[in-house]
Amino acid sequence: MKWLVGLLTAAIGLLLLAAVAGAPCAQEPARRARGSDEFRIAYWPVDADQAEVAAEAAGVAIERLEYVLGVELAQRIEIDLCHTHREFDERTGEKNALWIQGRAFPWEYRVVVKALGPRRIGKLVAHELVHVLLQRKLDETGAPAPRWLHEGLAKYVTGALPMADRQLLAQAARRDQLLGINELAAAFDGPPAQVSLAYTQSYTLVEYLSTLAGEAGLSEFLEELGLVKDVDRALVRAYQMPVSQLEEEWLAQIRHIYIAVRRPDVWGDWLWGGIAGLFIVALVVQLRRSRAIRRRLQEEERLLRPPRADAAD
Repeated sequence: MKWLVGLLTAAIGLLLLAAVAGAPCAQEPARRARGSDEFRIAYWPVDADQAEVAAEAAGVAIERLEYVLGVELAQRIEIDLCHTHREFDERTGEKNALWIQGRAFPWEYRVVVKALGPRRIGKLVAHELVHVLLQRKLDETGAPAPRWLHEGLAKYVTGALPMADRQLLAQAARRDQLLGINELAAAFDGPPAQVSLAYTQSYTLVEYLSTLAGEAGLSEFLEELGLVKDVDRALVRAYQMPVSQLEEEWLAQIRHIYIAVRRPDVWGDWLWGGIAGLFIVALVVQLRRSRAIRRRLQEEERLLRPPRADAAD
């Protein structure tokens, strides 16, 4: 009898152990993957809609970057789409500040990003892919690329500047606070306002250089940079003009484009200020009229009121 009780106890213990060991697997859905020969995105089923947007953005960004940089991928890029910040820390292998949304590991051909929502994930993926493909080009040429090229190209590939950045450029242009090419590097390590301006101006610099020789001209600049190992000399050799002239034309372009864009808002401020002023004047006039009418009615009521009985005593 004792042996039967022992056997049943052992069997129950094994069943409980199997249930505990299998519970996480049963509760946790498997990660899925999608992509192409150039990239693969790993994601959780709950983020399937974001993975679709990310895949489309990755395909467009890689094709454009290969043309702009004159480079071809040597292997497929792995993109990890993380559902939580904790998972983001685990997959990057370090504890990240909460504001960090993506990390690129160029030598591993790997990108890790947070699932920020369908409206933001595409730009985030494209941004991080820039760092991977640009580093691939730098490895080929041995060029020590300046930070403004990294960050400017990353913003350039993700699309047009948002309104907040455009207003920042307009403000800096009106106050004569725009940064020169050789001032950008230090600005990235400055106070927050300088950092924001450095990122935004880096976008405009990449955009301007692309207008000089087409987007593929950036590839020639990187080739020259790999040869001479000096940014100023590489700019002169690639774009056939002194750096001072190039910088002057670039800053003039910023002033022309972004101050002009901001001007309607300035007139709008004056218009709304004028309307508010007229409203205040009308309100004051109306209040004065109301007080005058109220005083006249009170006076008429006093005159029509019968005299008090004790008034003759």
